Amino acid sequence: MELGVETGITQERRAALHQRLDGLLSEVESAAIGVRRHLHRHPELGWHEHRTQRFLSDWLEAAGLEPHPVAKTGLVVDVGAGDAPVIYRADIDALPIQDMKQRGGAAVVSEVQGVCHACGHDLHTAVAAGLARALHRLGPDLPGRVRFVFQPAEEVFPCGAAAVLSEGVAKGARAALALHADPMRDTGHVGVRVGPLTATSDKISVEVIGESGHGARPHLAHDAILGAAGVVQALYAMISRVVDPVEPAVLSLGTIHGGDADNVIAGRVRLTGTLRTLYNDTRERLHREVRRTAEAAALVHGCSADVSFALGSPPTHNDPRLHKVLKLAADDVLGPSGVVEVTVPSTGAEDFGEFSAALPTYMLRVGVRTPGHPTRHLHTPTFDVDERAIGVAMRVMGRAILATFDAISEPEHR
Repeated sequence: MELGVETGITQERRAALHQRLDGLLSEVESAAIGVRRHLHRHPELGWHEHRTQRFLSDWLEAAGLEPHPVAKTGLVVDVGAGDAPVIYRADIDALPIQDMKQRGGAAVVSEVQGVCHACGHDLHTAVAAGLARALHRLGPDLPGRVRFVFQPAEEVFPCGAAAVLSEGVAKGARAALALHADPMRDTGHVGVRVGPLTATSDKISVEVIGESGHGARPHLAHDAILGAAGVVQALYAMISRVVDPVEPAVLSLGTIHGGDADNVIAGRVRLTGTLRTLYNDTRERLHREVRRTAEAAALVHGCSADVSFALGSPPTHNDPRLHKVLKLAADDVLGPSGVVEVTVPSTGAEDFGEFSAALPTYMLRVGVRTPGHPTRHLHTPTFDVDERAIGVAMRVMGRAILATFDAISEPEHR
């Protein structure tokens, strides 16, 4: 498939459509930047995006669109007409992080104590809002229906993606597209990858159960702290011997709580952590191995282990057909030097994986680092973006949306 070759549409007409869309996107770019700045000043945590929802609804209605609430604090709005829409998803929630950027040193800073957009969701939303307004102005030249999903609660559990899908937003859709801010790349560059892009992140809880006793007589007790120490060592060793060394899989234990007094042998210790994998078969196998290993390691010290999991979102998977679409769209906008293959997937989690489990999907990595400036990493108090990335992303994703109507012609629900 070549970008610009669609059923019943000549290359000349497609080029003219791209030119017209680029003009419309240029007209809405400053307004889209305004959306980002408003959201950045007024961030809200997952499942509490009430003001965000009202602001976006008013903004979209002012453009002649008809948004509707979804999943409590999200929005969905259709642009264009036709069956089997293309979904464009943007997450809208912020993080419980204090914004440490200096006023005057950044275009905008959070005005909410202890909350800020440190993962780029304000940029994601601004891109989607700008695209919705521009595509709406294409009128009958838009070759199909685009469903914009402004999704709440990406950063929390339970996640917003599962909630919006449970309300049927993907019913009859042919594909879903999204992007993520990438502070490791300069503005004007994007990262593309086919196959797995992000991992699962399942929460692990291990309760090590022994028998408490006097600290002077350990032989009359079963020390849960000793048992927990054995469990920690055994779990970390297990990962390196069960999973193929070239396949990413990460087990991290983040908390350990147990004991009531310094002269009492603990009878219970609780461990919690996360397990991250890229493939569902590896995920299932490691669930079994974590349980088996923890139980066996605890038993060595006369204890038992109760293991439970809280399942996170599935891996985000980039469809090979959509990979061609996004790569060609990015090359058309940025040139070959602006398009970089992402060779290694991330072990970070992203609830867009819920969409990947339901239909063909693609998530693009969009560079947001100001050229020549230091990297400001995601989920840190000084994270920031180069707002010029909004215009870049709108042009790339606008072309990709148009081409997706031809690349995937019918719904393929899983």
